[in-house]
Amino acid sequence: MGLSEDLRQLSEQVKKRQAFIKGEEATKQALILPFLQVLGYDVYDPTETQPEYVADFAKKRGGVLEKVDYALHLKGQPALFIECKAADAAPEDHDGQLSRYFNATPSVRIGVVTNGIRYRFFTDLQAQNMMDSVPFMEFNILSFTEREVELLRPFTKEAFNSESIQGHAEEIIFVGKVTALINELLRNPSESFVRFLLAEVELVSGRVTKNVVERFIPIVKKAIQTTLLDMMTKSIQQEIALPNVQAVTPVAAPPAPPSAAESLQAAASAVEPSSGTQIETTEVELEIFRIVQRICAESPIKQTVGYKDSASYFGINLGKVTSWFLRAFTNGKKKSLVSRVPLEQALMLAKGFEVEATPESIGKSRVYFNAPSDIEKLRALVLVAYEDEVKRQSSPVPDGGDSSTEVVAS
Repeated sequence: MGLSEDLRQLSEQVKKRQAFIKGEEATKQALILPFLQVLGYDVYDPTETQPEYVADFAKKRGGVLEKVDYALHLKGQPALFIECKAADAAPEDHDGQLSRYFNATPSVRIGVVTNGIRYRFFTDLQAQNMMDSVPFMEFNILSFTEREVELLRPFTKEAFNSESIQGHAEEIIFVGKVTALINELLRNPSESFVRFLLAEVELVSGRVTKNVVERFIPIVKKAIQTTLLDMMTKSIQQEIALPNVQAVTPVAAPPAPPSAAESLQAAASAVEPSSGTQIETTEVELEIFRIVQRICAESPIKQTVGYKDSASYFGINLGKVTSWFLRAFTNGKKKSLVSRVPLEQALMLAKGFEVEATPESIGKSRVYFNAPSDIEKLRALVLVAYEDEVKRQSSPVPDGGDSSTEVVAS
């Protein structure tokens, strides 16, 4: 059997024995030694599993030499110390004896305090050869997950490596802290986390005020829920498809989860904006509008050009929000212009600029630029986006767009 199966079998035995075990010695024999056996140690070989280990530096306390309950030896020297408690005692209670032995034995990198149920693992991350006061890991034989089994595996006789064990301990602590942080951020997005997301996906044009952040907190939560749900759905679909891998009819792959930008944009579309949100139209946005307006005036197709500013972007349209043909994002790390022009066509019209596809929810292509003056160099793209939208509006398709007020300039 493997480590996981052996541990689960031992877990069942411990559940049956626990009520009948009294005192430290009985705990060692019935619970702790079987655990060490599962980890691969020979508990009957005193050169490998040495009980009541006494070091040369041991001092007498109450007329008795201090000793460690078990010392596990690897390559002829102690590598791991274990202090045992009775099954009904808390493993948090230890008198410092283990740490004194740990601190004075350089070859030992791991100390364990256990009551046969809970195993608390210590090392010297804070100061070399000084056992930390807080354990880096705890394993409960009555309740554990597959991930915890994998965390325990490096302490088996087969895998134990005193040189790399500290790195393993650091990884456990780091992963634990980051997991807790991510869990908290996913449940309750902080202001700094929301600001980071808005900057990454370039969803807000203008200054990101506290009001903007507060407006986007529920949107971020919705985006997170959407992403997690899609990930779980994909995982479940893959699990269901596994038994049918030999079927003749191929199983269609589940769609990939949406990107952060797609999830955030979709969530933003589904949440009504707060009536108290302050929108600031910047001079950069107005300059972009004036340049676009001049370019559109050169077209033989004459149509009113207006704009609608929002917390997400600066939209340029044909007099109503649903007839937009350009969206300017100016608050992120890089400025960009989004249009409904297909990517292949945009690549031809914006040579020399970085061009990429966008999620269908916000357009078809995105062109990055450095300053408003670059819009002059995108004259061909602006004209195509403008004229295509005029044609689209001349044969309108029912659209449930926003009818809120916008600024119109002729």
